[in-house]
Order: sequence, then C-alpha cells, then structure tokens
Amino acid sequence: MKYKTAIVGARDAVAVFTLLGVDIVPVESEVQAVEELLRLKKETQTDENGREHNAYAIIFITEDLAGGISPDDEKKLAKGALPAIIPLPSHQGSTGYGMQRLRRIVERAVGSDILQ
Repeated sequence: MKYKTAIVGARDAVAVFTLLGVDIVPVESEVQAVEELLRLKKETQTDENGREHNAYAIIFITEDLAGGISPDDEKKLAKGALPAIIPLPSHQGSTGYGMQRLRRIVERAVGSDILQ
C-alpha cells in the first residue's frame, strides 16, 4: 500500500510542493485548516486485501495556521498512529509553534520538559 502526503496552508506557501508529488490543500483561515485536517485524517483507501487504511501517512501544515488548532481539535487529530501531522514554517518564517508542540508531547511522554 502506498500512503499519500499532503500539505495544508496558504496557496502561495504550499503551491511549490506539487513539484514533489505532495497533495496541496490551500486554505484561507485557521478554521478552514482544521476542517481540512480532520477531513484528510478520515480519508481512507483500500489495500490489495480489501482492508481500509488511512490514505495519508503525513500531513504537513504551516505553523501560522497550526497555531490556531484548539486543544480539543489537537486531541482529535492526535488519535491513532496515522497520519502524522507535522508543522512547518511558512514562507513568513517560524512562529515557534513546532517547538512548543514538541515540548508538550515530550512532557506528556516523560513527565517533564527536558527540551529547555
């Protein structure tokens, strides 16, 4: 089975990723970005044995939009192993969201912030 990769972000920030074979999902707001992330997470494909699996293994999202994901939506998106949702700096640069998110994940896993 071949998984897909997508990127969610402003059209001018994500358009170049089509050259890499990544599905682009242009959005104009944080609300729309969350809706698209949830839609992509639910998308499935059937393997050669007739079993359904997530269609996407990795979904990138630009940090400027990822910062608007509510804690409740973040929990919904974190359920299950796939897809991995990875924040990337946008064409405007890093907001620090990716590092903050990594700190929260590590702190939950080991009980303290070891990335200080």
